[in-house]
Amino acid sequence: MIIKNALKPLIFIVGFAFIMLMSACSRLHIPDEIRQAPDDGPSITQVHRQADAYISQKIRWGGVILQTENKHEASWLTIIAYPLDDDGRPQESDLSLGRFIAIANEFIEPLVYSRNREITVTGTLIRIENHKVGEFLYEYPVIQIDHYYLWPAKLEPTAIDNRPYWGYDPYYPWHPPYYYPHRHFW
Repeated sequence: MIIKNALKPLIFIVGFAFIMLMSACSRLHIPDEIRQAPDDGPSITQVHRQADAYISQKIRWGGVILQTENKHEASWLTIIAYPLDDDGRPQESDLSLGRFIAIANEFIEPLVYSRNREITVTGTLIRIENHKVGEFLYEYPVIQIDHYYLWPAKLEPTAIDNRPYWGYDPYYPWHPPYYYPHRHFW
C-alpha cells in the first residue's frame, strides 16, 4: 500500500514529462530542405548585384507573400524577402531584402497562400525578369521551386483586461481614477 502511494507522484511526473516531450516534438515538422541552407547559396542582395554569376545556383530564401498567381501550368508567388532564422523562418522587419518570384509547377491555392503569409522556398535561380512596381522597373530574381514551406499563421494579440483585480467592483459605475486616469471625479 505504501509503495502504491509513493509511485503515484512518480507516475504523474513521468506521464507529464512524456506529454511535454511529445508536444514539443510534434511542432517541429519543418522539412530538412527548408531548415538547412544549401552550401554556398547566394543571398538575394548578392543576386541583385551580380545576377549572371548565380544563375543555376541552389538557394533558400523566404519572406512574405505579396501575390499568388496561377498561370497555365504553374503558380507564381511574388514574395518580399526577409532574413531567415536558424529554422528558415522569415524574420519580418522594416528593412526588406528585395522581391523575388518563385515558380511551382503545380496549382497553389491563392486563398491559403494569401497575401502576408510567411513562406520559405528552396530551388534554383533560373533568370531575372523585369516587372513594374508602380512606375518603377524592378529586377525580380526568378526561382524554380524544389521545396516550399508555408509557415503557420501568427496569432493576433487579444485585448487584456488590465484592472488591478478580478471580481466584484464596488465602485461600479463610478470607478476610482486609477481605472481611468484621464477621468477626474473631483
